Amino acid sequence: NFFGLLPESMSNSKLYGVELDSVTGRIAKQLYQRASIAVQGFETTSLPDSFFDLAVGNVPFGSFGVADKKYDKYKFFIHDYFFARSIDKVRPGGIIAFITSKGTLDKQNPEVRRYIAQRAELVGAVRLPNNAFLANAGTEVTTDILFLQKRDRVIDIEPDWVHLAATADGVPINRYFADNPEMVLG
Repeated sequence: NFFGLLPESMSNSKLYGVELDSVTGRIAKQLYQRASIAVQGFETTSLPDSFFDLAVGNVPFGSFGVADKKYDKYKFFIHDYFFARSIDKVRPGGIIAFITSKGTLDKQNPEVRRYIAQRAELVGAVRLPNNAFLANAGTEVTTDILFLQKRDRVIDIEPDWVHLAATADGVPINRYFADNPEMVLG
């Protein structure tokens, strides 16, 4: 899911949504009749770059890629692709707030985090308990809510959160959560 917001003022905000599932997309169209909801894959949308003030979503998780010529060379998994493409869609200074699996921040290979950090600043993150979605979605997965702010240009930077650290028990964890344990709720 991708929901972009282009506020002229909060009361005059323009909402845009993308939903792959046709039933969910049709429900969204009924619930948000003043919004522009595209029922199609995010990769096939023609949303303009540097347009949205805010992007909010629950990125799909998976160890498979998405065919998109602009990003194919990076060999992103689907959740990483959503971050990369969303960064391109928000304007400089725009905010991205995404729910993602812990794999985004905790995967062993730091390349995707480096890609993100060069294009957006990590404003903050919250790690949710692994049962946060058990009642609603019937799933037990550790999830994070990430807040990013798009930079005005790509810069060569590698902040601490690009790397992993370890808990006192030796469990690998993103340096952000090692340095900010109060942001881990479970």
